[in-house]
Amino acid sequence: MGAEQSREGSTLVEVNPGPNQNQPKAAAAAPVKLTKCQPLLPNSAVTDTLPSDHTQLRHLKSRPIGELFSLYEDHLRHTAVSISEEQNKLTRTIKDHEVAVAQILAVSQKKQQVYTVWGGSIQGSIRDISLSLGEIQKTLDTLVPVVNELNSLLPVNERMQTYS
Repeated sequence: MGAEQSREGSTLVEVNPGPNQNQPKAAAAAPVKLTKCQPLLPNSAVTDTLPSDHTQLRHLKSRPIGELFSLYEDHLRHTAVSISEEQNKLTRTIKDHEVAVAQILAVSQKKQQVYTVWGGSIQGSIRDISLSLGEIQKTLDTLVPVVNELNSLLPVNERMQTYS
């Protein structure tokens, strides 16, 4: 909605009446300009200028006001349809995203299960290798002193270097 000034100085309100089946889409999107309707609310600038008996209200013509309200009603209907269409698009988009996220989550969970199995088998292999290395270390710890002792029994020219 935009606002412009007319010759009399009253503000014009632009209202889009919505698509008409007889008009092409480009023509249906053109906004309709409506004259400003002053609200008759207590403590407003309009009611402050009215006499207390509201004699000016009798001079209002019902047909232009009815046409104005009809255009507003059409505008509101068109706006409601547009909002509904956009909400439907958003709902579809959200559902599509939810499906995509669910698919990604399912794939991620399958991969996590596979990685858990692999991790368990690798952890078992590492444990077995660590046990083997521990046994080798114990064997070396018992053999090195024996080899050093046997080495010390050999003549000096036939001895190997000592192991620590």
